Amino acid sequence: MVKLIASLLLLAVVAQAYGDFKSKQESKSFVRELQKERKAQQVKEKQNSNHGGQDQECKGSLAVPEITRDWVDMKDACIKGMRHQIQEEINASYQYLAMGAYFSRDTVNRPGFAEHFFKAAKEEREHGSKLVEYLSMRGQLTEGVSDLINVPTVAKQEWTDGASALSDALDLEIKVTKSIRKLIQTCESKPYNHYHLVDYLTGVYLEEQLHGQRELAGKLTTLKKMMDSNGELGEFLFDKTL
Repeated sequence: MVKLIASLLLLAVVAQAYGDFKSKQESKSFVRELQKERKAQQVKEKQNSNHGGQDQECKGSLAVPEITRDWVDMKDACIKGMRHQIQEEINASYQYLAMGAYFSRDTVNRPGFAEHFFKAAKEEREHGSKLVEYLSMRGQLTEGVSDLINVPTVAKQEWTDGASALSDALDLEIKVTKSIRKLIQTCESKPYNHYHLVDYLTGVYLEEQLHGQRELAGKLTTLKKMMDSNGELGEFLFDKTL
């Protein structure tokens, strides 16, 4: 009987010790969880604080300071003409790309014509970029930038021969030249008199356009003479000279 009571007491002591041990382990686990949550909360608060500081810093850096705008003196009609000319240059670039792509076809295979028109497309695109840079230099392009350039639709994508393509290219250059002359007239007339822009357009753009027109006219004349004498062979030989 005494042994039985002693055994029961021993079991009770062991159970109590096990319960105390388990309780301590659960308490430690609970504390660890609390510490993890607290640490995560601190990290989150720190990140929010950093983001808030960055937002304030960015907001401060993007603020437009109050300075005089007297140096921005381009008028509406001249600006409108410049934006129109930029679009004309992009239109010409896309048309030349279509020409280059056509003569690159395996069924046409005129690498000289293709290279010539791809080069022309690049030049027209660069002309448009330079006009954009000029507007920026004069304090423009602070608004309405999203509608500055519209992607054009190329009306013509195939040509009967190289002569018809060069003829279309000459007509395209004539159109761009007329547009530049109109822009010059607009920007030099009263009350605008933007003599710096007019000098830039006349001395750089217009001169290049006139040389380009003369070059295309000469190429077209030579090609037609060669085709009159030798037909498609004449076009083939002319392609090798481009």
